[in-house]
Amino acid sequence: MDKIRQSSSRDDDDSSNGDVETPPIGHNESVIDLTRMAEMDDTVIASVPESDSSAQLRPREYQKEMLEESLRRNIIVAMDTGSGKTQIAVLRIAAELEHCPPDQLVWFLAPSVALCQQQYAVIVSQLPAFQSRFLSGADNVEFWSEQWMWDAILQNVRVVVSTHQILLDALVHGFVRMSRLALLVFDEAHWCVRSHPANRIMRDFYHPILRNGCANSVPHILGLTASPVINASAGGLNTIEQNLNAISKTPKVHRQEMLLYVHPPVFKNLFYPSYLHGGSMKKPISLTSLSAVYQGLDIHRDPYIIELKLTDSDEARRKLQKALIGRKTYCQDQMKSLHSRSLSVYAELGAWAVDYYIFTCITGFRDSIATGSELFFDGNNEEKTYLCEVLSSVEAYPVCMYFAKTTPQVSPKVEKFIQLLIEENVPSFAGITFVQERATVAVLLQLLCVHPHTRQLIACGSFVGTSQNINRTAANIGELVEARHQKETLDDLRNGKKNLIIATSVLEEGIDVSACHIVICFSKPANLKSFIQRRGRARKTLSTFVLMLEENNDSAAVEKWRKLEEEMILAYQDEMRQLEAIRLREDTEEENDRTFRVSTTGALLSHDNAMAHLYHFCATLPASPYVDLRPEFVVSENTLDGSMSAQVILPISVDPSVREAESSSRWITEREAKKDAAFEAYVKLYHAGLLNDNLLPLRGHDADQLDGGHARKKVESLVQVKQRLNPWTAVAQRWLHGGVLFPTRIKVQSRDEPEIAMTMLTPWKPPQVPMLSLHWNERTIYTISAASHIPVDFTHSEIDLARDVTHVLLSAVFQSRMAQQDRDFLALFTPVVGSNDLRSWYASVIGSRHAGELTVPDTTKESAAIGLIRDMTRNGLPHILQSSVLKSPGTFLEEPSLLNDPQRERIYLMVTRLPKRADFLHGLPNTGSGYEAYTKTIYLPASSCTVDNLPLRFTRFALFIPSIIHTFEISMVAQELCDTVLPKVLYTDLRLVVTAISASSAREATNYQRFEFLGDSILKLSTSVQLLAEHQNWHEGYLSARKDELVANSRLAQSAQEIGLDRFILTTPFTGKKWRPSYITDLLRPVQESTRETSTKVLADVVEALIGAAYIDGATEKALTCIAAFLPEVHWLPIGSRHSSLFDAVTADLNLPPHFQELEKLVGYTFQKKTLLIEAMTHASCTASLSSMSYQRLEFLGDAVLDNVVVTQLFRQGHEISHYKMHLIRTALVNADFLAFLCMEWSIEQERVDITVNTATGKTHSSHTIVPVQFWRFMRHSSPAIAKAQAACIQQHSELRVNIQYTLLQEKIYPWGKLAQLQADKFFSDIVESLLGAIYIDSFGDMTICEEICERLGILPYLRRIIDDDIHLLHPKEHLGQVADTEKVEYVIGLEDRGDGSGKCYWCVVKVGEREVVRVSDGVSRFEVQTRAADVATRILLDKKI
Repeated sequence: MDKIRQSSSRDDDDSSNGDVETPPIGHNESVIDLTRMAEMDDTVIASVPESDSSAQLRPREYQKEMLEESLRRNIIVAMDTGSGKTQIAVLRIAAELEHCPPDQLVWFLAPSVALCQQQYAVIVSQLPAFQSRFLSGADNVEFWSEQWMWDAILQNVRVVVSTHQILLDALVHGFVRMSRLALLVFDEAHWCVRSHPANRIMRDFYHPILRNGCANSVPHILGLTASPVINASAGGLNTIEQNLNAISKTPKVHRQEMLLYVHPPVFKNLFYPSYLHGGSMKKPISLTSLSAVYQGLDIHRDPYIIELKLTDSDEARRKLQKALIGRKTYCQDQMKSLHSRSLSVYAELGAWAVDYYIFTCITGFRDSIATGSELFFDGNNEEKTYLCEVLSSVEAYPVCMYFAKTTPQVSPKVEKFIQLLIEENVPSFAGITFVQERATVAVLLQLLCVHPHTRQLIACGSFVGTSQNINRTAANIGELVEARHQKETLDDLRNGKKNLIIATSVLEEGIDVSACHIVICFSKPANLKSFIQRRGRARKTLSTFVLMLEENNDSAAVEKWRKLEEEMILAYQDEMRQLEAIRLREDTEEENDRTFRVSTTGALLSHDNAMAHLYHFCATLPASPYVDLRPEFVVSENTLDGSMSAQVILPISVDPSVREAESSSRWITEREAKKDAAFEAYVKLYHAGLLNDNLLPLRGHDADQLDGGHARKKVESLVQVKQRLNPWTAVAQRWLHGGVLFPTRIKVQSRDEPEIAMTMLTPWKPPQVPMLSLHWNERTIYTISAASHIPVDFTHSEIDLARDVTHVLLSAVFQSRMAQQDRDFLALFTPVVGSNDLRSWYASVIGSRHAGELTVPDTTKESAAIGLIRDMTRNGLPHILQSSVLKSPGTFLEEPSLLNDPQRERIYLMVTRLPKRADFLHGLPNTGSGYEAYTKTIYLPASSCTVDNLPLRFTRFALFIPSIIHTFEISMVAQELCDTVLPKVLYTDLRLVVTAISASSAREATNYQRFEFLGDSILKLSTSVQLLAEHQNWHEGYLSARKDELVANSRLAQSAQEIGLDRFILTTPFTGKKWRPSYITDLLRPVQESTRETSTKVLADVVEALIGAAYIDGATEKALTCIAAFLPEVHWLPIGSRHSSLFDAVTADLNLPPHFQELEKLVGYTFQKKTLLIEAMTHASCTASLSSMSYQRLEFLGDAVLDNVVVTQLFRQGHEISHYKMHLIRTALVNADFLAFLCMEWSIEQERVDITVNTATGKTHSSHTIVPVQFWRFMRHSSPAIAKAQAACIQQHSELRVNIQYTLLQEKIYPWGKLAQLQADKFFSDIVESLLGAIYIDSFGDMTICEEICERLGILPYLRRIIDDDIHLLHPKEHLGQVADTEKVEYVIGLEDRGDGSGKCYWCVVKVGEREVVRVSDGVSRFEVQTRAADVATRILLDKKI
């Protein structure tokens, strides 16, 4: 369900609703997608760097092996750089926080601020449900001198990240106690030695408690390291283990898997000749001059010395003596630093480099003094002025910064270095060069930028480390590198903007750097630790680790390091021996002839094919981003005989009862153990009914067989169905049996005329019909009501008289359509008079008389009793006499020429023409002209007219008979449907059934569309509940497939034909134009059965409408009875029984993680079974528990619950909403982006305290802020990629939030485009739906509670605003299609560079007809840019029309 969750209109599709990835496509539009040519993914525009952890879908097996070890005991994870130690720490922290008391902390320790910052970002990203805090010197922690400050800072915090010293200080002063810590994580655990703060934490606070026997009062320990020792003593490993009370562990069972991700580099020594050997090289003038100036400094001219001499005090004299002896003054220190660094730069890099360095340092110092910069603030003004004077004596000149044909003069070491870069450069080149001095970093960077051999080849950056301590001493004159762009440097290396970083040792450990193609030690490593950690940075496949060595000088030391490293490795792992043994063992051939055969089909499972079958089954599970669907194998080795056993764990979407299986035997090889486990797992799946008899995953037809063997046929979109039932045939049969008739009293009423009472006689009791409104003309409406009476036994003569009366009535208006000799009408109509008076009445109304017999009193007082006026000059054309008879016309006549005729008649009749219509059920359009002939007054000469003896009120009733007959007819059809096809439903209101079977094409007073809309939702929810309860071990994929088959148009249409519903559907409108009376003899004649063509959509719609009608008539249980009639293949149980079954099936209640108590407060519902809440928030990537499932089954149910909440709320509104409008509202409210936005908005508040310190006064100030903890943060997962996706979406949300909120609260248009810009992953909306599913089960299907949740979420408030403010909901693409009318709309989509170096973006051009309307860019996806372009284009076109 990506982007829009579109509730289907069920036009021609084969499902009740679905989710679409692109905007709806109109009939008049086309899309040209140029991006498909590049085969780009819809949401990922930039490629992912190789080392990006987001590529990891789930924890690797060796990481989980280390996690399990950590859960059993304190360990130090010893794994190579790049193998994912931080991910193990994150998993361990998450596991601890789910079980430890809410007042305990996890404290993550790292040796540097930069590393702390990096790890804090990872923790915050991957554990968003927990408040985390990063503490550093920048927070002025040293001023937090009272307990309340620490209590405030740590309030609601669960994870703290800091350097060791900060925690040590807090422990020393008693602000934090060891008992409050649940877990201590030591990153770079090898620092826990001697007097390092890491070791002091353990030595002074942890071990004393442990020695006192209080093991439960100390935290668990997890250490992380790539180099378990930091010096040349291999025995140091035991010391670190003792200090941390932990055992060093490295993956053993899954060692081979780890080696797939860790690529030891090729080791290479690069020797270079000594630059200064023999002193033959002439130093550059700048360096010689600087040396001379430095060595010639007269310390007695130093301002500091002069000041001390002028101060008459013992202290000044002591300082003076000390300064003269040690030559320690600000100016002396600055010059010494500059000189020593210059010598180092010259020795390492050469003449050009030192010239550049000296000139740049001196120029920079002068500029800072001239501009008043405080970069160098240690000295006073006199000292800085004196230093400027001294430096002016140095002969330093600008260097050449561009070399066309020559090259800068560099050292042999640099020459070798550049030659190496050229040789190693490949398209994917990425490297790190380690140097010793910060100054060397800056100068080497500049040198590579100007050197003609590297300036186009190498894109450099620098990294020299930083500090967060605000009291750090300012830079001295010899420091050139600024740290403010270093984060960008690492980011640039990751995204490819830079391919080489020049760094000091600060980049050796911890800090996350992309895998490199080459690592170069330009300066020698300081110790073994440095050697190992630098080497770990070269972790790309076939990478190179280069150590630059001076000829005949350094080789012995390097060999010593390599030997010591080998000893250290052997101390905690004999890696190569074990791997070789594993390889030899895996080559062993083992036989196993175990098989499993299905007797009914002969399908065979063997030891050899089980693995492939199991992988295939997992591949058919519901696919989801960030989820690895492959089975996981955990291999165990028997410590006594070395035999192997295996456990296989299937993805979390598989039911826990069959998720795990173990090998039945022990094996020599890991390979055979895995096969055995796979065999056992697949047999379990078969016995659990999750495989068919062909040993394959269930497909649609398999699910049908499980549910009763109902065969599903292919149904075309248009089908031939039976003609609509004629219920009068049965009436004709009844006329043959006796004279008992059922009278139905029919009353005709209007506002200005007296009531007419008639009786309809039929041989059966007709169904109840609703009160009718019959439209005589544009202004006059008659109301018809009918009431049945007890049956009466009529004589033959009485029946014959009634037939004569009926004939008189019908002949008055339908004489040309009748057989004059036939009297066997199906329904007889008589006036309400006594039985003896009926014959007299009949005699009085037969025939006609000459209109000249009319007198003025007759027409003025008794015009309603006068019959039709027939113009005999026009074949008896009938008219209706109005209120009077005129002696002379005086106005318009039918024939104007009569006005001038001296012989014209003296009497004229004012009349209106009798309507030719026989359909009075439908109102007339008030056009003012179309029906004028039937309403205007005309005048006829009385001498040419006759007047019927049948009074007009009975004639008018005769005109109404076709409409009355039709109304009874459709009620009879509905009644027959209830009696024969749906007898168990027991509808009590037949009007609902009439509505449900009336297609819009029938033009009845009501049609099925609204009921279909309701029934669709009821069917979806009922089916979801029944399937979920009946198949409690089915995963969401099986459930969705089965549900989609059951509620598909094709299945419902097939069912409608199978049970005969097609005979009862009203599709043809009643017009009355060809109406003629039906006769008994005609209907008793044999008639060949014929068919009609209709769409499967209509058939399916009527099924759903009948379900909706049943729900309105008798709530869920009656609707369920109706559903069961159409879908007998499902075992439909009472909904209450299913609710209990679902509730009882929930596994034994799990302990709710402490932070989920806050989640319950946010939701506003206390779960009876906490397991449901945990499952509702568990993503399929989560590996935390084998006993619970992912949220997918609950999301399957919650999707239907949400749909039902919205639909039923729409039906409860005070006024009737059109089907079209309801469809738009539902689409807007259940669309995934809208739900995702609400998910990001829904939050509970927590307090957070920050303390600021005035360093001048030492005063502190605490500020209290409310931190929102959003609903999405509680989702449980184990995927770094999800954390990255969450962070990206939340960033979008923070930028768009105010705009979207304003639109939802104030504007009168739905924010389709703005919501699309969120680029929200499906899991945001999924957890909203899974929560509703969980609450539905926990509350035994209480929809009131589900509605309350939707109210708190904001769904229902926005529903009311949509209705109250008439919000425009049409999707921009659909709207544009309407505005474009008949013109073709074309979308052209492409990709382009953003222009700011941040990657590519989508653009979209909209063309209407032949003209280009608009071009929009900066799109984040095809969907988003297309939606936004359509919106802009629509506004442009509407503005032009205005």
